[in-house]
Amino acid sequence: MLLKKVAVLGCAVAALSIGQSALAQDDLTCADIEWSSSVTNEVPTIADACDAVVTKNGALFARVQVEVQRVRGRSLTFKILNNDGSSGGSYTQQVPTSWRAHIGGQSFRASELSRGQQLNVYLPNDRWAIIHEDDDGPDMADAIEVVAAATLPETASPLPLIGLLGGLFVMLGAGLGAIRRRLA
Repeated sequence: MLLKKVAVLGCAVAALSIGQSALAQDDLTCADIEWSSSVTNEVPTIADACDAVVTKNGALFARVQVEVQRVRGRSLTFKILNNDGSSGGSYTQQVPTSWRAHIGGQSFRASELSRGQQLNVYLPNDRWAIIHEDDDGPDMADAIEVVAAATLPETASPLPLIGLLGGLFVMLGAGLGAIRRRLA
């Protein structure tokens, strides 16, 4: 009998401690997230953009709002919106063809999005990837790495074009001179 009372009391204490830790996780704020250097190097103002924290399967995700700037094919360019209304920078992300954005209970393909639409996205605290909002919440399996937009090097100069145009004008002048001599 005493053993049963001790077992019941032990279970009650364990349940209370588990309940307290679950409550503590529900009270997480953006200040509780420790960002990895890979995230803060890419988005220095990420702490200013976080508006909520979600935990799923032991992982922390910061909810952030982004605004669509441009969509070209599967390439989605967006800017991160800080809580004070300023921009946290613009980024480009390649989304798979199966990707859908959930806005107001409806699903949209990337090509159906337009400039100025705002989306809720989730950022894991340990890597620079974005998880777009879906029905079952953020999952690491849904994370899409964000890459910098490809830019061409600025090593080209206008000299080849100037040389080509000069050569064309010399040929045009020679051709017009030959035509004028034949007519004269």
